[in-house]
Amino acid sequence: MAESLTRRGFVAAPSEAADMVVVNTCTVTREATKASRSAIRRAVRANPEAKVVVIGCYAVSDPAEAKAIAGVDAVLSNDDKESFLEALSQRPQTRSLLQLGIGPSTPQLQPTRVRANLKVQTGCDEWCSFCIIPTTRGPLRSMDEEVIVSEARAKVGAGARELVLTGVHLGKYSYDLGSDERRLVALLERLLAVPGVLRIRLSSILSRHLTLELVELLASEPRICRHLHVPLQSGDDEVLVAMNRPYRIQEYVDSVRRAQAALPDLALATDLIVGFPTETDAAFNNTMEIVRELSFSKLHVFRYSPRPGTAAAALADAVPPEKKKARSKALIDLGNKIRTQWLANHLERPLQVLVEDERIVDDVHVCSGQTDDYVRVWFEGEGLLGSIHEVVGERVRADGLQGRALKQ
Repeated sequence: MAESLTRRGFVAAPSEAADMVVVNTCTVTREATKASRSAIRRAVRANPEAKVVVIGCYAVSDPAEAKAIAGVDAVLSNDDKESFLEALSQRPQTRSLLQLGIGPSTPQLQPTRVRANLKVQTGCDEWCSFCIIPTTRGPLRSMDEEVIVSEARAKVGAGARELVLTGVHLGKYSYDLGSDERRLVALLERLLAVPGVLRIRLSSILSRHLTLELVELLASEPRICRHLHVPLQSGDDEVLVAMNRPYRIQEYVDSVRRAQAALPDLALATDLIVGFPTETDAAFNNTMEIVRELSFSKLHVFRYSPRPGTAAAALADAVPPEKKKARSKALIDLGNKIRTQWLANHLERPLQVLVEDERIVDDVHVCSGQTDDYVRVWFEGEGLLGSIHEVVGERVRADGLQGRALKQ
């Protein structure tokens, strides 16, 4: 959306000077919905003269509610992101803004981050019982391969060095076109051929889509990051059935173990929900055991809250809030313990860091960036933005590692 606006001649503005504020919303949980409403209200208060546009999943699930917030000028759907200017031009509240005469004659370039997202797929057909996404994002839809490759070239040409392939259901890229994971492998191979690409990273992908062909490509191609985010949600089969998840624990473990065997240094992150209505103490303990067994490098832990419009909302919320809180804390503590040790394993050895940021802190030039296994590293350096630099990890920080550059 920002790119389409800058091509039209708009520039990013301080909030107090903005002509338009776009709030991209989420509604995956009740807390996310509440946060989205708060963000909209803050945008209105901070920009009383600006047009406020609300877009994203909350705008799809509750459009009337979003429109009723005082100060909101337009509510757009997720699909409008792909034709953002056209959508704005069709709304009388924002049409005049596009006619201000800024025009495309002097377009401002939108700075591309060193690590840039590349959306290849959207939509989901799993219908997990706790999730509203199939409603807000719609059915599976894969982006055209030629368009993806063209966008990748443009992002790399603008300075991106790492491309992150994103999708609501990335593993089902091309399923709607009658294909399977082999098409994702072919896409990765084409993107690796784009001049200037230093790294490609996969976003969240289900365990059953870690096919032998995909794992073999990850193992054979050093430019594909040794990092996978594989959602688990629960370590108990009965809970997975109630969640309507499309796998069972043994299948998940087998897929992950196959990937870990092929990629010994693989970083493995996951999502977990605690306090789902059917989660007993024994079921929660099963989740704890799976976390210990697979030694996830990072956990994203969510406390279950009923989402209106989902199948699970009809279930009695049987787990008391205090028990949800205790389970969440226990799981987070375990995850932090495993992660701290995992980070410590990076100390006193050379790390390949893609530098994504440079700034001066207390008169010292400080660089930061990510390793291919997704560890943020800080070190002193200058003039390294967009390059891969060798750094030795010296100290574990709460948010990554402090390191020392081996050479300038």
